[in-house]
Amino acid sequence: MIKDQREVSIFLKNFESVARWDGEKYYITFDTENPKGTLTIMKSTKGDFFYHRKNERYWDIKAIKIENDILLDIIWAFRKGINKSIKEMVV
Repeated sequence: MIKDQREVSIFLKNFESVARWDGEKYYITFDTENPKGTLTIMKSTKGDFFYHRKNERYWDIKAIKIENDILLDIIWAFRKGINKSIKEMVV
């Protein structure tokens, strides 16, 4: 669970433990409210992070590689949806 900003780095270091595995990459998908839709954060076996957006404004054609500093901001901004997604996976 992400409750403060320092936990964002911990979340990323332990990403595989809370993410699903599809045979190629680890991923977590969660709902977004603004814009309304979904966001998927993925981690490759090489350790690179990617994201994919599908919402009322746009739909990414493919996963987009993301730099770590931007990823930290995204995780913090969408922590509510991420926390909810993690809770649902555990139940």
